[in-house]
Amino acid sequence: MSGNSISRLMFTLFGLLATFIFLHCGSGSSSSPTETTGNDIEYSSTPSVACEQTLAPTAGNTFYLDPVNGSNDSSGSATDPWGSLQSLVEDGMIETRAYTNLPYDGTNALVAKNPGAPVKAGDTLVLLDGFHGEFFLRGAYNEYPITITAAVGHRPTLSRIFLSAAANWQFKGLVVSPSHAPDYEANTLVVVESHGWHGPSSDVVVDNCELYSVADASAWSAADWNSLACSAIQVSGDCMTVVDNTCRNVNFGISVSGNTALISGNLVENFAGDGLRGLGNDLVFEYNVVKNCYAVNGNHDDGFQSWSINDDPPRERVVLRANTFINYEDPNQPFRGTLQGIGCFDGFYIDWVIENNLVATDHWHGISLYGAVNCRIVNNTVVDSNDVSPGPPWILVNPHKDGTPSQGCLIRNNIAATITATGDTIADHNLLLTDAGTLFIDTAQFDFHLRPDAIEAIDTGNSLLAPVIDLDGIARPQGGGVDVGCYER
Repeated sequence: MSGNSISRLMFTLFGLLATFIFLHCGSGSSSSPTETTGNDIEYSSTPSVACEQTLAPTAGNTFYLDPVNGSNDSSGSATDPWGSLQSLVEDGMIETRAYTNLPYDGTNALVAKNPGAPVKAGDTLVLLDGFHGEFFLRGAYNEYPITITAAVGHRPTLSRIFLSAAANWQFKGLVVSPSHAPDYEANTLVVVESHGWHGPSSDVVVDNCELYSVADASAWSAADWNSLACSAIQVSGDCMTVVDNTCRNVNFGISVSGNTALISGNLVENFAGDGLRGLGNDLVFEYNVVKNCYAVNGNHDDGFQSWSINDDPPRERVVLRANTFINYEDPNQPFRGTLQGIGCFDGFYIDWVIENNLVATDHWHGISLYGAVNCRIVNNTVVDSNDVSPGPPWILVNPHKDGTPSQGCLIRNNIAATITATGDTIADHNLLLTDAGTLFIDTAQFDFHLRPDAIEAIDTGNSLLAPVIDLDGIARPQGGGVDVGCYER
């Protein structure tokens, strides 16, 4: 994990401690204009972070792969490297494990696969420049992580990564795009699949990788976007970590289904589907940037989306923290879409924390929860990308679509044009936005930090359950009280 990720993790843990103190000790509140007020209640949500992988008790071996000059008949050393990653898999040179007596039912035993192969659990594969083909494995459970990483100063390329029924893998610093393959195929670039027959996946890290359909999609037509755009990352299983990746010119960005995942510090830029999707429990989405939506089909595009339908269980204990969602940067962008910000339309959603997010979008849905229980929406900034319909975007807690009311929710310290709090939702210390130019530094350049004379926003928030830092990591408060919105001045 990169240094930035470690810093963000420390902020997460600091936020957990502060939340504990607020819930168990209480805090005073400052006065400010409000739309709806009520008595403060306790919230049981506990933000979580991804599982820690079990490291090997002793350092594993390190092998080098050079698809241009290497050979699998070599020793795999730095001076005598093996060939491509794909050839290593095809030649059975990785010892791992798979379940026996399929189909998987939870009672299956793991047995060695490629026993005696040189690469074993705990080892590291260092990839040099060149095209390493496709990495495809099904039935690949390691006792300790196998790390596949780029050599320092190198940008090794693959056409895709596909893991099915697998555990304890790490991918770091790789470039993944079908544009490097002899034949272009629009597949999802990184897939971690839980398989009904072969078994579930878990404990996979995707860190600091560069993913794109093509490097430059500026000449694409709508038909090109529909036929050529790959989705970036799709992980299904528990204990997934997706951090500091760059995803450009893609269909869907990062989709997570499973429990206990950390999705942090990623960039999704130029996309035609949803930027982020979270379909599970105990998920943390933080410090991600999602921007530039392309409307090329009938999908209603969301910066972040979640749902619970068709007998799915409720989505519980999800954290959306310090993410940035920007509909478009260039007003003349082709196929410019109207992006829904944080769209959760088919609950129930239980014990969610949505804090410190910036949503700049050309739609009505800024932050919308339909069917929420004990969720809190605190210190977010929701602004309109322009002055024409659709929009301006709102913050909304609505009943479930079946009419069941939301309950026990809180909307506090936000900036938005409209705040709608149904049922017993508490809404206080929010600022209704009427003139962005008098409040923010430079809206044309997407600088939504508060102006020094924005007296209606500075020090006017409620400190109870306010995040202890802002989107930039600045401690709250800086003055006599916390500011409203995602930035503290």
